[in-house]
Amino acid sequence: MAGKLYADIAVPSVPKDTLTYAVPDGLHDDVQPGVRVMVPLGRRLLMGFVIRVHDRMPDFALKAVQQVLDPAPVIIPEVMRLCDWVHRYYVCGLGEALKAALPQGMDVDTARYVSLCTADEELISRVIGRSKTKAAIVDALRTGEVMTEEELLALSGVRSIGAQLRELLMEGVVQMESTIERPAVRAKVVLAVRLLDPWLRREKLAEVMDILESRAPKQANIVATLWKHHGQGHRTVHMADLVRESRASSAQVRALEEKEIVEILEEEVTREWEIRYAEKKKKITLTAAQRSVLSAVTAAVDEERHQGMLLYGVTGSGKTQVYIEAIRHTLARGRTALVLVPEISLTPQFVYRIREAFGRDVTVMHSRMSVGERYDAWRLTLAGEYRVIVGVRSAVFAPLANLGLIVVDEEHEGSYKQSDSVPRYHGRDAAIMRGWLEGVPVLLGSATPSAESWHNARSGKYAWLELPDRIDHAVLPAFETVDMAEARRQRLLRGAFSQTLVEAIRERCSRGEASIILHNRRGFAPHVECRDCGHVEECENCSISMTFHKDSGLLRCHYCGATRKVPVICPDCGGTDLDQVGAGTQRVEEDLKGALPEARVLRMDADSTRRKGAHDLLLTAFGQGEADVLLGTQMVAKGLDFDRVTLVGVVAAEQSLLIPDFRSAERTMQLLTQVAGRAGRGDRAGTVVLQASQPEHPVLQQVRRHDYAGFMESELRSRKTLYYPPFSRMVQLTFSGENERMVEQAATFYHISLGKEEYFFSMHAPQPALLSRINRRYRWQLLLRVEKSRDGDGRKLGDALRRAEEYSLRQGRSKTVHVGIDVDPYNMM
Repeated sequence: MAGKLYADIAVPSVPKDTLTYAVPDGLHDDVQPGVRVMVPLGRRLLMGFVIRVHDRMPDFALKAVQQVLDPAPVIIPEVMRLCDWVHRYYVCGLGEALKAALPQGMDVDTARYVSLCTADEELISRVIGRSKTKAAIVDALRTGEVMTEEELLALSGVRSIGAQLRELLMEGVVQMESTIERPAVRAKVVLAVRLLDPWLRREKLAEVMDILESRAPKQANIVATLWKHHGQGHRTVHMADLVRESRASSAQVRALEEKEIVEILEEEVTREWEIRYAEKKKKITLTAAQRSVLSAVTAAVDEERHQGMLLYGVTGSGKTQVYIEAIRHTLARGRTALVLVPEISLTPQFVYRIREAFGRDVTVMHSRMSVGERYDAWRLTLAGEYRVIVGVRSAVFAPLANLGLIVVDEEHEGSYKQSDSVPRYHGRDAAIMRGWLEGVPVLLGSATPSAESWHNARSGKYAWLELPDRIDHAVLPAFETVDMAEARRQRLLRGAFSQTLVEAIRERCSRGEASIILHNRRGFAPHVECRDCGHVEECENCSISMTFHKDSGLLRCHYCGATRKVPVICPDCGGTDLDQVGAGTQRVEEDLKGALPEARVLRMDADSTRRKGAHDLLLTAFGQGEADVLLGTQMVAKGLDFDRVTLVGVVAAEQSLLIPDFRSAERTMQLLTQVAGRAGRGDRAGTVVLQASQPEHPVLQQVRRHDYAGFMESELRSRKTLYYPPFSRMVQLTFSGENERMVEQAATFYHISLGKEEYFFSMHAPQPALLSRINRRYRWQLLLRVEKSRDGDGRKLGDALRRAEEYSLRQGRSKTVHVGIDVDPYNMM
């Protein structure tokens, strides 16, 4: 482009989609869509993403782009289009959506430095007046030191100094300057050593070795080591490896550099996630059903067309092998593949098998990786080094070019939905949209599909694919139900265990078989209660009881993380009869060891797997027969494939049915079906023991009959009657702040404004959230149900919510109240 150029830039945390800036002449070649730049906004410098560059001069004064951060685009066009959809559908800033597409650690922050700029004591005294805060700021700066706002805030001892700093700035007492701080992550560089070219000839090397062996034997060892690696095809050897292998020192390497025998240079290294899981290889032959499904998938890949496909395959039916063969076909056509999984740390078997199939073409992306590992996986994908990405929901933004296939495994899993930060997107739905934008087939797989995907497949929106039987002629497990209410009356319980389940585990141990026990509540006891007055120890920050953890001896809040000692005396009545009520995985483990002291038990929950790689090590140990029982939360229900497991026990089968959420029946059906599917996957039949106080509950009966289809048809009829998703689009607005009156007021303002909108949604009156207080912040909610036919892409909703925001601010809503918008919410608490 010739002449003046302008750039539309999306800045995270700024309400407007884009801001327009002038492009300095010297940056014309560098400012292009997809690069990050630094731009001024008010008195701050902020990072933003270039969306488009044009020559249309706006009719208002412009500031200029200050700096270009990237030599080439970090957001490829395909991901740019996906982020544009995310920002519109999930009603968030475009800058926030683009920021989510980059790995952690790439943020560029600016620090504002403050210094005193006048010695006029009369002016200083007049501006300070009676303000102790202003006086503290000026006193801190009188030494001539330049300080950040954060440092001044800490010294002032107050909660905010923004208003006082602005007054000092406007009156000419202080000056401020923004400085760009380097990103937290970059490519890792190490020292490497190579033999210089003249010494790569054997006769020249022999000459120098004769001299070194007599005068400097350590240096001779270094040269010999470099020559050995050169012969193996390695041009360089890392300094640390070289000195260790040659038993020399870096000083001796540098001495060789001074003699011009070697060269020391910097070399980039890749930080990779290490999978610590391992298993024996199996010979696999596809069944007729698998070949039929694979044929449908590869046809869509060959035609390079978008097609949503739901693969409904019972547990153990061989879905993973279908994925692998479909990916193999995609790579053979010169395309790339994206595989999403709910949580990589919980599915090491799946990742291991993908890596075994495709080797160095595969990288993983997930939150348990270090910042450096994630950055290297991302940058090398951008550079075209990897052809298969296996990752959690954020991997949907992976910079994969020439995409040919997207696979979403266990598509029903709630962990695909991001609920705690912006953008609150669903990884599965974003994958479907990426496939549509790029003309790529998307294969959704599950033994327990979500209601949304089931409805889309049965209504013809997605193709329906099915694997109705287990591979290798394995059969689905048989069920046995224990009425816990009756067992309790007859005093047949051993802590959390019925006599039936204890004997079943004992029998498996005696036969050298393995058992999996599910109890979806961690800790030792869900709450501590006074037997005299009923007082329950609650978190001081949240409206929730605290859980007792026996390993630490502390009460812990699972929402804000607060801990405190267990009281000896009831704070309400002064009584001393305090009881630990209920059972978490720690207590269930204790009960099991008490009932079966000979059983070797591994516990797998959030507490036992805090360390990096702990999941892999636990599952490897279990798979190799080092334990008889794997006990855990829902972690043990997902993706585990062990032939030696012939028993699954569920301690409290109806537990999740009691959660006040319209999805509670669906989640219970999915969880119990999935964990039951861990049993009997080899040549030995499996059994599932369900312990329940309501054994005749319809959901539990459908689980016993393996009737997922019947459950889903019934569930969808009920949802249609009540106008719940997938027949409407739900939007949850959550208002939170430290002042409950202000929070309620903000929710009321939104309710009034939205009530004036054209009717394309229904709305309930605002009310306190079920968890009405978390981390000292009160919470109110407003629930909308949007007609899909009248606002499919979310534009009307976005406009209505923007008007509600403007109205609430005009009415005096406190800016300390945060408004969270969650489209298609998964957590209704």
